[in-house]
Amino acid sequence: MQLLGSNSSTGILRLISRYANEPGFIYFHNGNPINASCGSRVGLEAVYSLFGWTDGEFEFTKENITSQKVISKSRMGLILEGLKMVDDGQVKKVGPDAISRLHFSSNDPNAVPIIKGPLVDYMYVADEEDFFDGECIVEEGKHGSWIWVVLEGVVEIVCDTPKGALPIVRLGDGSFIGSLSSFLIQGHIRTATAVAVGNVQLGVIDSQRLAQEFTCLTPEFRGFLVSLDKRLKQLNERAIEFREKKASGVDLTYDKKVVLKKGSTENALYVIQDGTASVVRDEDFGPIPIARLYKGDYFGKIPFVELGHEPDFASVMSSDDFRVRKIELVRFQNEYNQLSATFKNFVDNVATCVLVTTKVVCDFQKKYGKG
Repeated sequence: MQLLGSNSSTGILRLISRYANEPGFIYFHNGNPINASCGSRVGLEAVYSLFGWTDGEFEFTKENITSQKVISKSRMGLILEGLKMVDDGQVKKVGPDAISRLHFSSNDPNAVPIIKGPLVDYMYVADEEDFFDGECIVEEGKHGSWIWVVLEGVVEIVCDTPKGALPIVRLGDGSFIGSLSSFLIQGHIRTATAVAVGNVQLGVIDSQRLAQEFTCLTPEFRGFLVSLDKRLKQLNERAIEFREKKASGVDLTYDKKVVLKKGSTENALYVIQDGTASVVRDEDFGPIPIARLYKGDYFGKIPFVELGHEPDFASVMSSDDFRVRKIELVRFQNEYNQLSATFKNFVDNVATCVLVTTKVVCDFQKKYGKG
């Protein structure tokens, strides 16, 4: 669904499984699911039932869609809700008895979500490297500016804690190892460890080419990408804090004024000019401060990626001296559209990591938090 969305695809996604009596169909228009069917189920019920399939095959056919639009929920909203329903046991699992460790499972403390990306553009791959099971690819605290893309296999991202290594996510084919800071900051220090799970083949990305493309962007768009990168780093820190039971409500104490409420339909993006803000997820077990924003950071509705943050899934609370400037969304979208496929995939991968790590943070807070 994420790949079809990023490509603004229109057509029919067909899914089959030897464990299911009926195939599933999801109808897409410009990357967004508008209807679905699976046996007697239709619409949202059909889509959510397909999240329970742990084994199967799929094919996508590009064609004009005449199906009536019965699904209005956003694509990322569907994904998050579908995963939550599987976690909560509201969706029946269909597949072999052995459930993969790579699926979300709030009941399994060892479960680690896996992230995959689109097909690799080999024009940006300067070399290929092989790593064996358990081999360290990058080590937290070490200097390094290399960026890799996973060509084949799975890589686990791990953060060091006083209680030992803490797995955060796993990266599959098409995902990138490394952040924007890897090619922007001389002597960049790695903030996490990457370990091969099984044998892995990686493509070494031409970082200089990415850096040159970055310098050609407008200062505004560069600032947005840096802000996005900072969010991901904060989420890794939050995961460690919640696991170590050290997190507190400090963000909520400092920033009390609601400037963007969860569920808001406001279609706007802002950059902070003065003051600070907190991004707060409101979960069933209480509010979770997941990121602090400062001068130069961006918040609001991003037209080309979804983070699982504001405005659909989180609120933004600010300090009293808060001042912002509104961003022209059309110009922002156009600049994103002009990125190379590899740079665009890189940005999408960072956003997906933010989305998935946010879920990990919420799961950790629910399990280990002080309440």
